[in-house]
This record gives sequence, C-alpha cells and structure tokens, in this order.
Amino acid sequence: MPGIYIHIPFCKQACHYCNFHFSTSLKHKEEMVAAILRELELRKDYLSNKNITSIYFGGGTPSLLTSNELDQILDKIYNIFKVEHDAEITLEANPDDLTKEKLQALRQTPINRLSIGIQSFAEEDLKFMNRAHNATEAKLCIENALDAGFENLTVDLIYGSPTTNDAQWESNIQTIIDYDIPHISCYALTVEPKTALYHFVKVGKAPAIDEEQAARQFEILIQLLTNQGYEHYEISNFAKPGWYAKHNSSYWFGEPYLGIGPAAFV
Repeated sequence: MPGIYIHIPFCKQACHYCNFHFSTSLKHKEEMVAAILRELELRKDYLSNKNITSIYFGGGTPSLLTSNELDQILDKIYNIFKVEHDAEITLEANPDDLTKEKLQALRQTPINRLSIGIQSFAEEDLKFMNRAHNATEAKLCIENALDAGFENLTVDLIYGSPTTNDAQWESNIQTIIDYDIPHISCYALTVEPKTALYHFVKVGKAPAIDEEQAARQFEILIQLLTNQGYEHYEISNFAKPGWYAKHNSSYWFGEPYLGIGPAAFV
C-alpha cells in the first residue's frame, strides 16, 4: 500500500497549540508548488516499481492551494508514478476554506477524500485554540461537503481543552455521529514548547492541561463511537467498517511512502 505524502506549509493564522512547520505568509506559495514539482522529479525513482494506493496532502493547510495548483501536483504524480485507479487521495482542509465554490472546484480534481480540521463545534473552544473558523462554519462545511458529493470524509476533533467540559465533548462527538461521518480522528490537546499555548500556560494566562479530564474524555470517546458501530483501529482513529484510512494504515503496516515538502518526514 505505498503512498505519497505532500506537505503544504501554509496557514492563514497560527493555532495556539500547533508546533508543526508552517508559515502564515503566502507570498512564496507559487515557489513552494514549483519546488514540490521539482522534488517529485528528483525522487521519481524511489517508488518507481510500486503502484501508489494513496496520496495525502497534509499541512499546514493544503486547502489554501487553488484547484489549479493541486492539479499541477497531481498531474506530476500521475505522470511519474503508477497510481491505482481507486487510489485514496486526501486533502486536509480547514472549514473556512470549504465554501460551495471551493468544493465544486475540488470535485473537478482527482481528490476523493477530505480531512476536515473541525477540532470543536463550540465557539469558546475555537477561540481558545485560535482557529480560523467559527462554530457556524464548523457545521456548514460538513453540509457543503456532503452536498457537493464528498462521501469519504474524516473529521478531526480535540479533547482535553480547559474550555471543553464533558458535556461539550459528548456534544462534539454526537454531532459527528448525527452527520454520519465515516471516519473520525481525535487528539488530546498537548502543550508543546515554542507554541503560544506553552507561553500562556507558563505565564498563567491559560491553565495547565488536566490529564485526568483528557483521559476521561478519551474513554467517553471510545464508548460513544464504539456503541455506534465505529471501529477503534488506531490510537486516534475510528472508522465505520470499510472506511479505514488507506494512507494512515500504510504507516502502521510499515509500507514504503514518499514524503515531499519541507516537513514531510514529521
């Protein structure tokens, strides 16, 4: 199940908890796309004898790329590598990017799976995390994606935030269940060095993470999703039968993959 991972290192704004490699300046976006195309050429022999079963655009925020820029990268991949006809092609996306117009443009590309960084459906949580979208956009983007014909969706949620009590966490999970989303990835909020959240905790502007709360909410997550027929197939991932992520699964099975972009090895 060999795959290709493309790292797109751009974001509209910095989430307080994020320690990934990214830039909030888009002035070098075209140059980065050109560099990715060049790197694909330079690495074309790495998986030359293998069929590609998944392509994953991670970030950063890959949904900041235009459909034309995505097509340039995908055209290059298809020209160099042998891509399976049913390959899973995932784009990580922020809710505020997924307008009806953007989704219709994405439907004209080979992308067939969206990984949406919701994180929470509560305004207080989103403001605490400094997310670029609001609670209304969190739900609207899912509805827009489903209306556009994207069935293969995965949603990210974060638990353990000081602003997320157990009732709100259960509400976040139930919203995903109500939308009948086939795949969900959930992560505990962590305080990473050199992030805004680290500084806020250090100076007392934000409380330290309550590990007991995080552990309790993880148990709530497992119980609610497994009761609804989701399978807990990886530490952070839950899926309905038949909807496991091909790309993430290939990492766990030790399959070879090609990482392209400035932080594709992370």
